[in-house]
Amino acid sequence: MDSRDKIIKARAALVLDEPFFGSLVLRLILEEDSSCNTLWVDGSRLGFNPAFVDSLSMDTLKGCLCHEVMHCALSHHARRGCRDPEKWNVAADYAVNPIIRDKFSLPDGALFNPDFVSLSSEEIYNNLPDKGEGDQDQGQGQGQGQGQDDGDSQGSGADPGGCGEVRDCPGEDGGLASESDLSKSESDWKVAVSQAAQQARAFGSLPAGMDRVVEEIVNPKVDWRSLLRRFMDTVSKSDYSWSPPNRRHIHSGLYLPSCRNNDVGTVVVAVDTSGSISQKTLDQVMSELSAIVQDFRSEVYVVYCDSKIQGIDHFYDGDLPDKLNPKGGGGTDFRPVFEWVDRESINPACVIYFTDLYGDFPESGPMYPVLWITEGQALKKVLFGEVIEV
Repeated sequence: MDSRDKIIKARAALVLDEPFFGSLVLRLILEEDSSCNTLWVDGSRLGFNPAFVDSLSMDTLKGCLCHEVMHCALSHHARRGCRDPEKWNVAADYAVNPIIRDKFSLPDGALFNPDFVSLSSEEIYNNLPDKGEGDQDQGQGQGQGQGQDDGDSQGSGADPGGCGEVRDCPGEDGGLASESDLSKSESDWKVAVSQAAQQARAFGSLPAGMDRVVEEIVNPKVDWRSLLRRFMDTVSKSDYSWSPPNRRHIHSGLYLPSCRNNDVGTVVVAVDTSGSISQKTLDQVMSELSAIVQDFRSEVYVVYCDSKIQGIDHFYDGDLPDKLNPKGGGGTDFRPVFEWVDRESINPACVIYFTDLYGDFPESGPMYPVLWITEGQALKKVLFGEVIEV
């Protein structure tokens, strides 16, 4: 039996015994790829190294197929952004394996850490050390992850977890995916997961515990940390560079630029000092923001304001402190902060404002992005900008 036939047989067994996983695996087009070490998925294809497939027992092969298809179900192929590819694979494996390991066999060394169970891949990624800070294998299994680099697309064949890698979703023309390409692939997989779960329930064969996983996929509750990171990724100055080239396409003779996303510019952090945000929440968000800002080249102004500006701190790059000491305590007026930005001729990449939203807004919004961070549910609508509830 050759490797392709072995995968087809394992896939058929999943359809009969585990229809939820089996129907999802059937969505992937098989592609033999001796240049990879194990397996890979990109949302539409399942690449496989014949030698690796031949080395696996049928039970372990089924486990690896389920591991790979769960990367797609969780949209790991569409959510990497400019994060380091190998470190993203490590984080994605830590997110997937708790779903798989109690139901299927996985190769020796498969990554697992009980501290990461139920965390998103983005949260896990932020908890992994960068290159030079220690090993990535913080639980059972092996895996030497990489630190922040140019963040170009995967395709080197590296697989730190040994179960199969996840690669970026390709664009319709086979090149870099656009935001609409990524959104469409993510949406398509949500529909596929919902349909697979309905079919499995009809046969009474949806695995125990998968109801919760399916609900989180179909109706995700996005953690505020992920939203904050996504906002900062959006306002950062993304660019493409030929040095180094995009490794994903080199094997096919195509030399394309890689994505670089490491320059935010000036960020203004405004703090409502009227007592509307607790010190605990302020410390929590500032700690996360400080970690994010360290990934970018940036200049940060922290402006303390109640009904007027009470103080200003100025920081560069990674100097942003985890803890702030608000100054003031009167009423709330948002206008002085935006007036100060205009008066000082600052051209910020964004303004991040900590407040309960009860105060006087400017008559019109600025040209730059504004993010309002509130404690608990926002009880008032904003006139402009986006809102994150902590």
